[in-house]
Amino acid sequence: MNSKYALAVMVIALSAPAWADDCGAPGWFLSGDNPQGYACGTEAAASGKAVFIKAKTAAPQGIATVMQQIAADPYRGHRLALTAEIKTVDAGTAHLWMRIDDANHAILKFYNMDDRPVTGTTDWKAYSVVLDVPPEGAVISFGFFQRGHGETWAKGFALKSVGQDVPVSVMPAPTPPKAPANLSFDQ
Repeated sequence: MNSKYALAVMVIALSAPAWADDCGAPGWFLSGDNPQGYACGTEAAASGKAVFIKAKTAAPQGIATVMQQIAADPYRGHRLALTAEIKTVDAGTAHLWMRIDDANHAILKFYNMDDRPVTGTTDWKAYSVVLDVPPEGAVISFGFFQRGHGETWAKGFALKSVGQDVPVSVMPAPTPPKAPANLSFDQ
């Protein structure tokens, strides 16, 4: 998936819609560009509870994310790490993600593991996303999402300030072509 599409599908409403499903985990809600194509809920896991996203069909379109949003005030000027464990069964792709918006809903910082998605069937593994919270940060959104078929579980979420020695997560920049192409539209 290209970064432009990833940003488009992750620009999610700044509050849980009235119809939002909390997936059995109050404080969290189901969103995305196709939440109705997926089911969510909670299940017992080896060390507590996990929340899941499961495709309702073999080839659902779009994504569903289980997420929450908090005020950025206490974290402004901090480097913030989101960590969680993810497990998948035949998943198209699964991603941990975090986004920081300003008061006008403009995206200031964003990372969604698009350069390292979890795919197929995997056992529990820890992942992290690290972003710097700018002084103008107003809202921090975070969670995990699934694109395509299969099932994804997440557990053990933590959100905490970390030192400057912890590298920031960066979306790879797309490599543009070196020259224009098909300027006369005849190809």
